[in-house]
Amino acid sequence: MRTLIMQPPYPAKGEALKTLEWQIEALRNIEPGKCDLAVFPENANCTGYADASDMRALITGAGAEFVAELGATARRANCTVMSGLMNFDSEGRLRNQLTVFTADGRSFSPYTKIHLVKPELAKGIVPGTEATAFEVNGIRFGAAICFDFYFPELFIQYAKQRIDVMIVVSHQRQERPEILEFVTRSRAFDCGCTLLRSAPAMPDPGKGGKSMAVSPEGVILADGGGTPGVLACDIDPKARFMRAASYGEPDRIGDYREVLLLSREHVETPR
Repeated sequence: MRTLIMQPPYPAKGEALKTLEWQIEALRNIEPGKCDLAVFPENANCTGYADASDMRALITGAGAEFVAELGATARRANCTVMSGLMNFDSEGRLRNQLTVFTADGRSFSPYTKIHLVKPELAKGIVPGTEATAFEVNGIRFGAAICFDFYFPELFIQYAKQRIDVMIVVSHQRQERPEILEFVTRSRAFDCGCTLLRSAPAMPDPGKGGKSMAVSPEGVILADGGGTPGVLACDIDPKARFMRAASYGEPDRIGDYREVLLLSREHVETPR
């Protein structure tokens, strides 16, 4: 499965449109047959907003043009495109979501960010309540957004749903690269499958960035570092961490995610 993970530049003050233009150009550069899945970061339709009113103006203006290009690219390039977007719900409330665009012209938002930070709540953004796996072309996906990243129990819920690929879209702009790498590798192990993370590159390479593809056993398959770019990586969505079930039993090899899930079923939760 050929994946493209986008790491756009985080815009300087007043330059949000430049990042949107970068993202649109990246979409237009995707050639048919060269990509199965492309992933963009959180807030990709309004990155760099100054305040709540500016954010809404971006979403309904230039951000809407970018969203249209997401769908057009999925159809033209015959691929799936996933992006973190700030969307309005049917009641006009803002929701921070992962939105999926498919080659046959469908679009849907299977996940809404559960763990909101205080500035999001202050803007009236409504949190999600469920983490449910979704399927595209026979592959089961899970999704998490930015601050969700720090809650391992969310990823364990996806492991229980036997997902194939975990998508993490982020807007982290102040975390150190070594922390981002450590947590990303841990979360891949938590959910027991390949994890794809997309985030913007910051002007300071010592913060943010680190878009990555990580294997089920926590091996980094591709790393975007701290500079803007498009990270290409071939992954096996059905890959699992296979190892001996216990020390001294080399012939009893199994999917370690299943070993852990079975053990959880047999352990009574402490009270």
